[in-house]
Amino acid sequence: MGASGFLVPSNVGPRYAAATMTKLGIDPQQLRSIPSLRDLDDEQLSYLIELCQEVKASEGDALFDVGQRADACYLLTAGEVLLYRGDDEMHRLKPLALIGELGALVGQTRKTRAVVGAETELWAMASEALQDHSSNNAEVGVRLLRGALAVAADKIHRDQTRLEDMRHNLIRTQKAMKKMRDFLEESDDTVVSKPMHEMLEGLIRQNRRVNYRVEPPPMLAASLRLDDHSKSSVSQISRTHLSFNLDDGQLPQPDARISGVLWLSGPEIPVSGKVLRTIERRVDLELDLLLDEYAALLEGYLTRIQMLDFLV
Repeated sequence: MGASGFLVPSNVGPRYAAATMTKLGIDPQQLRSIPSLRDLDDEQLSYLIELCQEVKASEGDALFDVGQRADACYLLTAGEVLLYRGDDEMHRLKPLALIGELGALVGQTRKTRAVVGAETELWAMASEALQDHSSNNAEVGVRLLRGALAVAADKIHRDQTRLEDMRHNLIRTQKAMKKMRDFLEESDDTVVSKPMHEMLEGLIRQNRRVNYRVEPPPMLAASLRLDDHSKSSVSQISRTHLSFNLDDGQLPQPDARISGVLWLSGPEIPVSGKVLRTIERRVDLELDLLLDEYAALLEGYLTRIQMLDFLV
């Protein structure tokens, strides 16, 4: 059977592999410069290349967008692809680059928008075909997953380094703001003293670790079941606040009281609180003080999410 999800005949050899490489006009050694493909030999690479279909796209076309289900990964062989988060350009990918392989292997939704640049040559590997091929060819599947995990581990390590730099900058900024606040308290009052003091106090309070909010990942989703039995997904959560998306119904007014049951991918705890604001269909809630047993369950849940930020 063929490479698009079928078993490859046992008599397929290096001659077939070499011929297949001409489809892209790329040397196998060049392909192995891509971290996810590093462990594949020439024949295994040739089978993957057989899955590739040329993408017909013009400059400015969106290859994929935020929130879309990853249904393919892409091999960039010429030109460039621009990655955006919101309106901010994050990165310009140049050849050779494999784009979106992690999402394609596990079926996650896209976190960025990819836009095609000028004179770009792209090849797509459909997620379903890639997953079928990996299932039918165990060694290829294991090597691909090992490469993908190595890429993910490197990404996490680099993120941790950047986060540590940001944490140190935040600590220095926090100390500087406290000194400014103390200076204002010790100085004679002026027309700017009170507003400046309130602004600094608010920033200091906001930057405390206790107020850090996290976004529940799909594997540790959280939801809020309100007293009217409607269920809303939680988009952000901390020890003292949560945000949930109200799919339908009337939005509550600021300072309104809300109560319900918070589901934490297993444990359930009763919660109540005051509405701080609404942004489109998102409701930001300041939680009332929890009983110790419920606070411990929430703390455990937050710890499990935060562990996803660490490579140990």
